[in-house]
Amino acid sequence: MRTLHCNTLVIGAGAAGLNAADELKRLGVDVLLLCDDFAAGTSRNAGSDKQTYYKLGMSGAGNESVAAMAQSYYAGGGMHGDHAYAMAALSARSFMKLALLGVPFPHNEWGEFVGYQTDHDATQRATSAGPLTSKMMAEALFESVKARGVRMEDGLRLLSILTDGDNRAVGALMHDGKDFVAVNARNIILCTGGAALAYGRVVFPEAQRGASGAAIRAGAAMNNLCYWQYGLASTKVRWNVSGSYQQAVPSYTDGQGELLLPFFRDRGDMLDSVFLKGYQWPFDARKLAGSSRVDMAVAALNAKGGHAYMDFTREPEGGALSGLGGEARAYLENCGALQDTPIRRLAAINQKAIDFYASHGIDLCEEPLEVSVCAQHVNGGLLIDRWWRTTVEGLYAAGECAGAFGMYRPGGSALNETQVGSLRAAEHIAAHTGKEPARSAEAFEALAGRDLLDEMAFFGRAGEPGQADGILRQARADMDAFAGAMRDVGKMREMLSRVTTWLMEGIAGETPEKTAELRDTLLVQRDALSAMLCQAEYAGEAGHGFTHRNLAHDAPDARQFAFETRGGETRAVPLRPLPEGGGWFETVWRRYLNGEVYE
Repeated sequence: MRTLHCNTLVIGAGAAGLNAADELKRLGVDVLLLCDDFAAGTSRNAGSDKQTYYKLGMSGAGNESVAAMAQSYYAGGGMHGDHAYAMAALSARSFMKLALLGVPFPHNEWGEFVGYQTDHDATQRATSAGPLTSKMMAEALFESVKARGVRMEDGLRLLSILTDGDNRAVGALMHDGKDFVAVNARNIILCTGGAALAYGRVVFPEAQRGASGAAIRAGAAMNNLCYWQYGLASTKVRWNVSGSYQQAVPSYTDGQGELLLPFFRDRGDMLDSVFLKGYQWPFDARKLAGSSRVDMAVAALNAKGGHAYMDFTREPEGGALSGLGGEARAYLENCGALQDTPIRRLAAINQKAIDFYASHGIDLCEEPLEVSVCAQHVNGGLLIDRWWRTTVEGLYAAGECAGAFGMYRPGGSALNETQVGSLRAAEHIAAHTGKEPARSAEAFEALAGRDLLDEMAFFGRAGEPGQADGILRQARADMDAFAGAMRDVGKMREMLSRVTTWLMEGIAGETPEKTAELRDTLLVQRDALSAMLCQAEYAGEAGHGFTHRNLAHDAPDARQFAFETRGGETRAVPLRPLPEGGGWFETVWRRYLNGEVYE
């Protein structure tokens, strides 16, 4: 076993991890960036028709402000006000850094970064650099990290976060495929992405795994794991079919005939709902009488063992243009997309959406696209404070593994959070413990020795061949069936019991990596199921997961709470309100010079 030493360890090399390392190095902190594969992860391998980045409005007239943007976040429900305000306040700074690093966000001849409306927002704050916005972000940040001379090492899988006896993180145990690697660190910023292995049907790239279970094992609490996003995605190539793909109004089929019409009042209602899926891509319990019926039709077919397809080669029955309402028709007219087939309309709206699938061997001009309702993003994650600190001292989280969001969030705000959350964590570390040297090897061994030996023994065990894979297949299929977009309280309780039993048995995989995958998946599933069951007891909207139940008239409103999970037990916690912000300049200047703004 070898040992690495640093002040701050950043785990994960997506948009959040790279920005964390970049900002720490800029601030003079001794930082080490480790990941299992620099080419893997969601940032480099995910996107959509035009992948959205949500930012402060930077064009035209209007009443835009930090407070207005923060209110848009907060209005989604279940989100703490300090998180909303920080993401609004640092939006412009974070966005402009990316633009200056070379991410090609479009601007007009005056230099205004114009925008468009995204889901769960009524403004035009959204922007995009194309289908691969997050990939461009990661590439630009990687070049900056290299230029700053950040220490980096590839090929290391996180197994455990090491702690002392006082709920303090002191390092990490990793594996390079052959041997264990111990990392001595005063601080850790976890940027490992969402828990992509919790479900079977997912849009997460195949290389994306997540490592939130390691933080749970270390004693970190979780926040809002009841809130995930589910939506229509292609299955042969994992890709969201949002935006232009729906606005082109393709035909939905079961491989033989029309799929959607029985779920709608009439043909016009069906066509308008398909179009609206472009703006309203995530499944939404509030739209069970609207666009979410598209998701329900696909999910119902899948539940019976059937296959659903979006077909751009054929018109919906009776033709699309003759049945569309005014909003949809006006949009297509503005785009110059009044052609007589979905594929020609899609080409007029966004040719790159066609080119993407062509680059992966799928010709939308010739063949239908198989789709399912898949888990795409978790709005919850590790419980964090306003500096993105977890409940374990010295452990921070940024990006999708951080539980910054609530019930709903504006589309594209996850990319903004990768930059804001990592910046907040880096600034807080630099202002407090970032100048302290790495511990000596002796001090590290004294603090982490017992924890390290216990973890090495656990991960060194070889489980029965195939046992871990069998458990994972069943657990993921159960999550798809009972704890996804459509949830069943009784079945979730039964599943929670099974998952808890598996965890108590301490089942190991055949390799340290398979053991980590099994434990991480089951721990996240346990806490997610606990949160979903607790959230189901509350009134208000169900968010992106609909639970069949009758609500009492005097039940509280879930939108006013966050759902915190500790050790598999969840409780509802009132939200922290939006801060006032602003301040008298001279007072803020003095507090800034004294470092008080980082308290």
